[in-house]
Amino acid sequence: MTTATQARQAVRSRMEAGGITYNGVSVPLRWQNEAGDPLPDDPAPFVYTEFLVEQARVAAFGGGRGANLHRNTCRVEGYVFVPKGWGLDAAESIAEQAAALFRSHRDATISCFTARVVPGGDGADLKPSGLPSPVSAYFWCGFDVALHFDQTA
Repeated sequence: MTTATQARQAVRSRMEAGGITYNGVSVPLRWQNEAGDPLPDDPAPFVYTEFLVEQARVAAFGGGRGANLHRNTCRVEGYVFVPKGWGLDAAESIAEQAAALFRSHRDATISCFTARVVPGGDGADLKPSGLPSPVSAYFWCGFDVALHFDQTA
């Protein structure tokens, strides 16, 4: 049985193993509700990711009480931040690497479907709810992934 925690950890493991880089340099990953280090004085690219469970529904009835299959639809929302002046190409290339990790990905924990890159804008216009540092010195680009995990209960 997969839990929301296990599904989130599967997403995180996939991203951490994916080796997201820009110009050959590893891009740091940040996660919702984790303090992490403050943003550097000299802006440098990073990715901030949130895992959101949207809906749970019964997908199949099984061998009696406690054996029904519940499908949990989820979304991964990622924000790529690059220093202002680097251009949209830099932000999109990092976002594309992250999205590509999940296109048609399926393992024992999660099943991913669509993954897209969403052009963004000025970091001053956006501050994801779980990111503790201001991002006004950055330009952002997003990516999102639609996925699900199943539970038997």
